[in-house]
This record gives sequence, C-alpha cells and structure tokens, in this order.
Amino acid sequence: MAFSVLEKTTQLFTGNFVDETGVAIPAASLSTLTLTLYDVVSGTKINSRNVQNVLNANNVTVSSSGGLTWTMQPADNPIISTALPNELHVALWEWTYGAGGTKAGKHETGFSIKNLTNVT
Repeated sequence: MAFSVLEKTTQLFTGNFVDETGVAIPAASLSTLTLTLYDVVSGTKINSRNVQNVLNANNVTVSSSGGLTWTMQPADNPIISTALPNELHVALWEWTYGAGGTKAGKHETGFSIKNLTNVT
C-alpha cells in the first residue's frame, strides 16, 4: 500500500522489524540493513539510495525494540517525470539477522509522490 507524499518535502516514515514468527528484531540483532529507493516507471534510483547501508545511518535509525524511523529528506521524494501528476516510488528494505546474519528479510513500501507544479 502506498501513502501520499508531497514532492521535495521532509517526511517521517516509521515501521517495525519482526522475524518470521512476528517477534521484534532489535537493532543489536540486525547484521545488515539496506535501502534501495526507486521510481517504478523509469527504474531510476533516487538520492543515491541503491543498496545503501542504513543501519543507524543515512537518516535511518532502528531502536532496541525493533522500531524503524526514517527521516525522508526532500531529495528522497523528487518528481522524476514532470508530465505525471503523481508517481509511484518504492523503498526496498533488505536486512539480515540471526547468528552470523543467516536469516534475511525484505519489505517494499510504496510512496505516491504528488507533483506540485510550482515547486522548483
């Protein structure tokens, strides 16, 4: 499910990491966490977020209770095609956890980016 974001604005995205049984994964148990952010139509990667390390880095924090907070920067939600009133961007989260990072998880989150015609 996508939620709406106005182009070039700062937004707060939150979520929770859980394992295959629904138990929270604390930050200390994550071996890796990466983010790939892209425009669905063109495939363009956005703001250098192409398998970018975001484990308590690059505007993303994970708490000791598995809570994720991403402070999206204006550069995270630009309009790629000015001909469209809205575009769909996807944040692909990938992580490893468990002893030696032997377990893995992935999650996609869609964002509908609203084209504000007067934004420069």
